[in-house]
Amino acid sequence: MIRIAHVGGWGRNYGDLALQDGQMRVLREDSEQPLEFLPIHCQQTEFHPDLIDRLNETCDLMILGGGGMIFHRPEDSSRSGWQFNIALEDLDRIRIPIAVYAVGYNPFHFDSQKLLPVAMEHLKATQDRALMFSVRNNGSRNALIKGGLDPERIEILPDPGMYVPSYPLTLPQSANANLKIGLNWAGDRPHFRFPEPWEENRLGLIDALCGAFLELASDYPGLQVYFIPHLENRIDSDVWELFSERLGDRILNLEDDVARMFPPSRAQAGFLADTYRQMDISIGMRGHANIIPFGMNTPLLGLGSHDKVGFFLEEVGLAENWLSTQSDTKAGGAAGIAAKIRGVLQNRSVMKQDMALQLKDCRQATRDFHKRMFAAL
Repeated sequence: MIRIAHVGGWGRNYGDLALQDGQMRVLREDSEQPLEFLPIHCQQTEFHPDLIDRLNETCDLMILGGGGMIFHRPEDSSRSGWQFNIALEDLDRIRIPIAVYAVGYNPFHFDSQKLLPVAMEHLKATQDRALMFSVRNNGSRNALIKGGLDPERIEILPDPGMYVPSYPLTLPQSANANLKIGLNWAGDRPHFRFPEPWEENRLGLIDALCGAFLELASDYPGLQVYFIPHLENRIDSDVWELFSERLGDRILNLEDDVARMFPPSRAQAGFLADTYRQMDISIGMRGHANIIPFGMNTPLLGLGSHDKVGFFLEEVGLAENWLSTQSDTKAGGAAGIAAKIRGVLQNRSVMKQDMALQLKDCRQATRDFHKRMFAAL
């Protein structure tokens, strides 16, 4: 039996819960011994000496990540400047091996603060202490190298959210839909997702998306858009009325029409995965709104300004599939978005074959990492 202290953002975000489920799945598949997990929600946990003593006494390994843990949230009051909330003097108290697992560089594009200097100091100390240190893409790796970490000790390990198993979910109004589009909108921190004036720029993107969907409806009269929130308490659904007043019954909100899936939990993560699996194309603003459909072999377009979306798409050979709003807040406007969607649909079979091969390569990289990690124990 290997007992693992599993540290990550296991809270309100469906993407991180899918990551946790997928990660536990492949760890168990690749381990020759049974595994027991002690999940630790990093955004609500301070690694104080008493907790560290408990982990030393009861666990064999600490896994930090996966997920976008390289991110400063002031509300977490983290002493490290990222989501491993531990004082430097307490890091050496941890006697069990530490594996940093597919963590991601996660600051928002329009956040001028980015990471605090203390975060790089703590990340370097964690790298020095870690048995293995991995990030989920080359974009994250390059950011940490610029911050002073040792490039020779930074591995690339795919985000395990792509391995979440799916469980059948009955979607409303899907039987007669001849084009199902999944749309994930990220509602938190809009002032960091859009340049100022952010409310005006956010509305411009919503108008462009809805215009594209209505244009496509002329070719696909049964078009159905599924609005797929990842956060509870209507944080992602804050803009729902703006979409519904433009699209009417062509768009459904899972938080309303499949309310049994909310609030998010790991027990329901497989239903979220199946939602993405059923789409003809997925358009996602969150990182895991791209990673999960990739794992479900669903053609996809990334959306928005967050670097992690571009980092992931580049990692899996889909760099051209980003509706980026970093320099164009309307992502090409309604006509440009509609053209991108048509291009994906026309190339759908080839894209699915390429994605399946990429996923196979990702799984092999994960398997190799696990083999070395467990052997080192």
